[in-house]
Amino acid sequence: MLDQTPPAPVPDIDPERAAILAASALPELLPVALPDDPLGVTIHRLSNGLTVYISPDTAAPRVTAWIAFRAGSRHDPPHSTGLAHYLEHMMFKGTARLGTLDGGAEAPHVAAIAELYDRLGAAVEPAARAAILADIDRATQACAALAIPNEVDRLYAQLGITDVNAFTSDDMTVYSADVPAARLATWAEIEADRLQQPVFRLFYPELEAVYEEKNMALDAPDDRLDEAMRLALFPGHPYGTQPTIGSAEHLKTPAYGEMVAYHRRNYLPNNAAILLAGDVDPATALPALERAFAGWRPAPLSAPAPGDLGGPRGRIVRELLADGEQSVTLAFRTVPIGHPDEPALRLLERVLGDEVGGMVAARLILPQRLPDAEVHGALMNEGGYLAFTGVARDGQSLADVERLLREVITAARDGAVAQDDLDAAVLHETLDAQGDLENGERRVEQMLEAYTGGRSWPAHVRRLDALRALGPADLARVARTYLGDDVVVVLRRRGRFAPPEIEKPRITPVAIDPARQSAYAREVLARPVDDPPAEQLLPDRDYVRKDMSCGPLIAARNGRSELFSLILRYDLGTRRRPLLGHAAGLLARSGVRDGEQLLDAPALQRRLYALGTEIDVDVDADRTEITVSGIDRNMEASLALLDAWLAEPVFTDAVLADLVANTLSGRRDEEDDPDDLAAALRDWAAFGDASPFLTRPSDRQLRRARGPELVAELRALRDAAHVSLYFGPRPADLAAAALVLGQGRPVDPPPPLRYRSVAAPTIFFLHKDVAQARIDIVLPRPPQPVGERPRAELLGHVLGGDMSGMAFQEIREARGLAYHAGAHLDLGDRLGDDAALVGSLGTQCDKAGGALALMLDLLRTRELAPDRVAAARLALLREYASERISPRSRPGWVQSWADLGHLADPRLAAAETIRTVEPAALQAYLAEFAGAAPIVSVLGDRKRVDLDRLRALGEVHVVTPSALFSHAR
Repeated sequence: MLDQTPPAPVPDIDPERAAILAASALPELLPVALPDDPLGVTIHRLSNGLTVYISPDTAAPRVTAWIAFRAGSRHDPPHSTGLAHYLEHMMFKGTARLGTLDGGAEAPHVAAIAELYDRLGAAVEPAARAAILADIDRATQACAALAIPNEVDRLYAQLGITDVNAFTSDDMTVYSADVPAARLATWAEIEADRLQQPVFRLFYPELEAVYEEKNMALDAPDDRLDEAMRLALFPGHPYGTQPTIGSAEHLKTPAYGEMVAYHRRNYLPNNAAILLAGDVDPATALPALERAFAGWRPAPLSAPAPGDLGGPRGRIVRELLADGEQSVTLAFRTVPIGHPDEPALRLLERVLGDEVGGMVAARLILPQRLPDAEVHGALMNEGGYLAFTGVARDGQSLADVERLLREVITAARDGAVAQDDLDAAVLHETLDAQGDLENGERRVEQMLEAYTGGRSWPAHVRRLDALRALGPADLARVARTYLGDDVVVVLRRRGRFAPPEIEKPRITPVAIDPARQSAYAREVLARPVDDPPAEQLLPDRDYVRKDMSCGPLIAARNGRSELFSLILRYDLGTRRRPLLGHAAGLLARSGVRDGEQLLDAPALQRRLYALGTEIDVDVDADRTEITVSGIDRNMEASLALLDAWLAEPVFTDAVLADLVANTLSGRRDEEDDPDDLAAALRDWAAFGDASPFLTRPSDRQLRRARGPELVAELRALRDAAHVSLYFGPRPADLAAAALVLGQGRPVDPPPPLRYRSVAAPTIFFLHKDVAQARIDIVLPRPPQPVGERPRAELLGHVLGGDMSGMAFQEIREARGLAYHAGAHLDLGDRLGDDAALVGSLGTQCDKAGGALALMLDLLRTRELAPDRVAAARLALLREYASERISPRSRPGWVQSWADLGHLADPRLAAAETIRTVEPAALQAYLAEFAGAAPIVSVLGDRKRVDLDRLRALGEVHVVTPSALFSHAR
């Protein structure tokens, strides 16, 4: 039981500090959880004004720990957009005692770099700028002689702290981690130090990472569309004029001094909250947090520069050229968080835009009037918007798309939302709230929303009551009020976008010595701590296996709520049944006969939605999964509908014809979209004609397929043997009684995974006008014995263990060659699958050759640094010690182990192997993969990618999109 005794009082504070805190709009304290709060949240305050939210959950000996600041890109100086974001990057560089061998000796070099950036900001002439940049490079090298890159991440990994990350948005910056409960005090100590007194070392190479992130945004049409839409919605306010990633122009001259000032102005304890969810006791946690953060002094908060919240008047049109699909977005200004209309607008967004039961799905997607459409929006601290996006199929005008979107909007304004729609939407909001109980991150997200939005926790807890109080007239009123004539229309047309180029400085690589370690990190790692004993899932205690006539059942109990989740897993996919995916697409647009009643597709989805049920069918090359989730008491009714739906889907020839037309249109978009092309190129390079993209039916096969043929595919799926993975409140016996589906006809296992065979290094290049090249590397090997998996996991952690891995450190941190750089060993999902050493990169096109050469050298390194091996070993062992598999995930994990030949939880044995494997054995294991001829795929702009440089690394084959897809076969 939670100890609800209020913590010991903090020391009295002086009047000046009291006045500062009183003016800081701090959240109201809540020392004892509300009786109707399932999250059990309490709210506390440290002596310096730092707020602490705690949601206890003892399911695992870990704590989801976030620190949130009420400052984001909205608080950037208007002449230096993107500043809050690159400050977020720099906050991982360490302090005077972490990330350096000697903070005192390093300080003059850091100060010199700051002064040089001030001079760079005033320089205009190219020659003067080049000279200053050269001086910055030299000063960075002097700093690097003492620096320990990524020591923050490496230390956290060795402490068993995972998921270390951060994000910046308009009104907030958040630092996140998943912490072993036994190390919460140590985490707090490190965070307090780096948040108060960061040292912005190695700023110069980190800028390249920010440039790469900007390139990713430029290559992502959705990001550019969002930026254009926001600027038109908020033309005089930072929500529109200050994109979080920053403008290309401002990134050319980073404002180092402004960044330091931003930190001093906004990174204050009275502007921050610690958000904790998990195995945390306020009685012990709060004193530890007070000790760690007590030296962080509060200061008066300065209000951000005011923005003009005047919105669009009339119809404001913006056009966007991009590869891939064409679309129309209609965006309307709404209200800020806390406005009286907020609840009605939130519910309206769900009623209109829910993927299953929303009005857009019912009126536009299921009838196939549009191939895709969505409703999306945001409520921020000073304003909000609601947007509708519709995708055009080939031959469909954007004017027609806009007309269809406006039909739905007009219906909402005219009161088409019924009470049943509201009831179903509130039901699903309630189910989402129950789902929040299972997951520490979702708990923390709730606390984050309340804190950054300035909402009291009692009001947040009762937000569902505010939704239940709404009626159809309320939604019609807000639709009429906000979805009116003042609208931003963004037309996305197919065409070439020429991204702006950011002048890149020359960066001398920073030497990385994995043997370096600060005295502080050494001391922290030497502290005694009691790691919890590792746990193993046991049959009949943590899960139950049962045999059913349709196949095996693996069940785990949900002891928290009435929710269930059922995954029906079939070893059938498009490799052996090419039309199965097409049949699943038809199923989603079909109705069903329910007794004497005929339900068309929208009516069927409305029935399921009212039951609180969602059904999703996912087909890939070798597996099909049907996921059913919802309220357990409605499981039988939901499964009965699924059974009838699979056996006898109801559709017309027109429905099938529209499906084919929309599918073919989507395929044309796919052949033009950089993300889809990169994925297809990667799979084709790795697997050749066995690429999953080539298992799908051709355009000709789609046109020739008839309804009865597709219905036969669905019936065959229904009657095939499958694994049932159940998570819910029922005991396994009672669950099994309801879960028999189909005849259980035996299915042969899918063929094993086989990589392409090449005799020499081979590079497949595909041209695309992009700012960032996408590179994937495979060094294949024959299938590996089951016992090799722990060794592979350790080696993968050495090479690519997040930000502490060798690939990230050497490629991004040391040289600024890429934003994304990772590597791992993939031994396949089933016994008999080929294995591979895999690497991936996202880099500027003109750096593709150099980045690829370096990655290949790293993957074939002849000497693994013992310090890297030791650090990776410690990180994995501590992660194993406190890792707990949630009940919802247990059936899936148990089945994945069975696919690999494990009849029991293999993690304890894996940990022992990781504990004892010698570095020499690990090096020998790497050598087995390093001897393979690499297979490389490169998507990039041929005008900027040096193909001669690629040819020096392997035989280059230039491919075209048509080779990657089955469409024209």
